Amino acid sequence: MVAGPSNILSYNGTYDAGTFFKRADMVRGSSFGAFWDLQKYCRMLRRESVKYIRNVCLLILFVASPLLMIGGVLLALYRYPEIPFYAWIMMGIGFSLKIANKPLERAFNRNMESMEYDEYGRRKGMEDYSSMSRKERLQVDKQKLAEMERIVSSSALKRMQHPGEKDPDGAMNGLVGMEPVKKQMKMMAARMEYDRENQKKKKKKSGADTASSRHMMFFGSPGTGKTTVARIMTGFLYKNKFIKENKCLETDGNFLKASTTADTAAKTEIVVRQAFGGVLFIDEAYALLSGDAAGEAAIATLIKQMEDNRDKFVLILAGYTDEMNRLVNSNPGFASRFKDYVRFPDYTVDEMCDIFSYMVNQKGLCVDGEAMEHFRVRIAKEKKGKHFGNARTVRNVMEECIDHHAVHIKDGKLNGADRYKLVGMDVSENVSEYFGK
Repeated sequence: MVAGPSNILSYNGTYDAGTFFKRADMVRGSSFGAFWDLQKYCRMLRRESVKYIRNVCLLILFVASPLLMIGGVLLALYRYPEIPFYAWIMMGIGFSLKIANKPLERAFNRNMESMEYDEYGRRKGMEDYSSMSRKERLQVDKQKLAEMERIVSSSALKRMQHPGEKDPDGAMNGLVGMEPVKKQMKMMAARMEYDRENQKKKKKKSGADTASSRHMMFFGSPGTGKTTVARIMTGFLYKNKFIKENKCLETDGNFLKASTTADTAAKTEIVVRQAFGGVLFIDEAYALLSGDAAGEAAIATLIKQMEDNRDKFVLILAGYTDEMNRLVNSNPGFASRFKDYVRFPDYTVDEMCDIFSYMVNQKGLCVDGEAMEHFRVRIAKEKKGKHFGNARTVRNVMEECIDHHAVHIKDGKLNGADRYKLVGMDVSENVSEYFGK
């Protein structure tokens, strides 16, 4: 591992525990230092929250200890030799709070940590630059640019994140074809629901969380719907409370590799931690089996994260069947950590005709009978080619057909209702030279 991967990021959803504890040590034993540090973090919280009230009370106790003692002494000196009773009360309470300083200090440190970092160790609240001092802003920018951006940019991480399906049942039922996949998805969704109910009962009895990992592996050719299914499964995982955010971080195996093994390990860990609370989907995961040290470092880091943080994210690896089988067999730790294996068969000609009709309808057009027959002949030829990409090829053919359709309208060959539907002349039966044979 690269030295100090835990402090690579300190901004935009990441963690830096070392910086926090150094700050806590600086204010240790100083009630007024605690006051100024704590009040800054209190501003991060909504005023109506219980945590805000709790920390304000803690803040008052910290400040009250020296104030009461000093106030009581000054009052006693002012009224000496007749020391009033309430001066003794003030000094007594202040002294008592001073004795309780250690427990208060521990509570202070715990609350500081919970306010600045979430349960995954990622920094929260500090994205708001308005709550930082100039020095803190410079420190955050310097660390982010010098360490994080060198390995993986925050903009790249942001582009990877996609929402899971809000209605996973509806999205699953709306898939064209894919009957074996949908059957397994329904079984996986039912098991999630069953496990969720079981966990509630067990947690109520024992108080322990018995959640198991739900890592998955998808096998299949390009264009068979693996990414779509990953987002639907993200929705099911969120619905059944296996993840806390309905998000899917999508990348590929090549992206995880860097110029050195240390940077590869750090880059992989950054991506995994960015997926905490949701799903990490790695397409073409077999690219990690390139035989170089960087790929091995990424695999080792993934396996470690799957074990150490199995309750914090779900990993989905996807790729060609043969290559993915080699990936699983490359490391004994892989097979035992994946719960579900889903195989995506290539689409049949009939299924691709349905997909073509659906895609055309999404463009505001329809397909007449002659055009569909031409497409059927065309896609059967495409299916035999070495560059066939299932639904991706269907989309490419559809775009080509709409190009022809636009030309025919401009040339005056299509008028009236024909302007809003693909006809025979729009769909070529010949395989395009761009798709290959």
